[in-house]
Amino acid sequence: MKVTDLQEIKDYWNKKYPHVEISIYKTYEGDRYFGRMMKATASVFLNASSIGDLINQGENFLRKANK
Repeated sequence: MKVTDLQEIKDYWNKKYPHVEISIYKTYEGDRYFGRMMKATASVFLNASSIGDLINQGENFLRKANK
């Protein structure tokens, strides 16, 4: 997974949810993904072993936070 791929995911989420602050990154070893999503009334820390799991966690938060 390239860092630019994570940037594409972040850019997509920022366009869809501009009021949510998003920070995602990959460990130097390349085996873990971490992140944080925040809006005025809710936040979540992301911790995933795959990019798919990171996306799943992020999408779950964004759906719940934007009801």
